[in-house]
Amino acid sequence: LQALKRKPDLFLCSNLDVKAVFQCGVLSLKFPEAPTVKASCGFFTELLPRCGEIAPVGQVVQENGKVLLQAVLEGIGGQASRSLMDHFAEILFALNKHCFSLLSVW
Repeated sequence: LQALKRKPDLFLCSNLDVKAVFQCGVLSLKFPEAPTVKASCGFFTELLPRCGEIAPVGQVVQENGKVLLQAVLEGIGGQASRSLMDHFAEILFALNKHCFSLLSVW
């Protein structure tokens, strides 16, 4: 999360497997530890606004965003603690704002 905030062009690096980072984030949304889930939500809240400006991020979101949406809905549906609902809502808001056309397809 901090790397994304401070140096977003890190995601342009050819050595970085953006898909693997994305999938790790999705898996982290399902962890039982609240701080881990909160950090993962923060990661996606920072990542999603960049899907239009950083091509590798946009491609990964387009190809794997449905899995993210499913993990968020599962968390909201009862898998995660109620104290984390605002964080999941922020991801939904970011998806709605920055990936609306994809969100409606998913």
